[in-house]
Amino acid sequence: MEVFSIKLKSVRNSKIFVVSSEVGDHLFHADTIVKYGIVGGSNEDEKFNLALKESEELIAMEMLNKYIASSLKTEKQIRDYLYKKEFRKETIDAVVNKLKEYDIIDDVVYANTYIKSNPNYSKNKLKQKLYIAGVKSDVIEKVLKDHEDDVGCLINAKKFLKNKQLDKSICEKLIRRLLGQGYNYETIKRVLNELKIELEEE
Repeated sequence: MEVFSIKLKSVRNSKIFVVSSEVGDHLFHADTIVKYGIVGGSNEDEKFNLALKESEELIAMEMLNKYIASSLKTEKQIRDYLYKKEFRKETIDAVVNKLKEYDIIDDVVYANTYIKSNPNYSKNKLKQKLYIAGVKSDVIEKVLKDHEDDVGCLINAKKFLKNKQLDKSICEKLIRRLLGQGYNYETIKRVLNELKIELEEE
């Protein structure tokens, strides 16, 4: 494998290099350049390819450290992030498998944590948000199997009614809002009853 040049990608990161070769330009990690003895000129194909594979995985993991530091991520979010960074599919697959082995990716844990962090969300809204995040349908159904909407509905009702003078108009607006948030009519009736609000039946 003929390597034409090895240049530092950015002064902000002394570990990442751009290696230009007969198969194109690729990012290499300094550790793998040293480990496999990648130099300008002729290199063994096997060593070059091993260095490229390890480099991409190492660089991807380092990028993910910052991405996942603030919050849990689903497998889909990890894959989408690495895809946008233009990593090859085989690199993405390898990194995802490693993260699963380390229990860093666990969509069940993500879903349960998300539900606990959003107690005011209705079951329908939680389903929608988890689906968008990439959680599979069977996992969503499993974690929401015993979920009750009354608590979240009550939280939202109290928030809406705060500092408001209750009358028929406010009551109607409250019902429309709760319906719009994904709560069904029976849940809303129970919550209004708990709040001692009489619901006018048509």
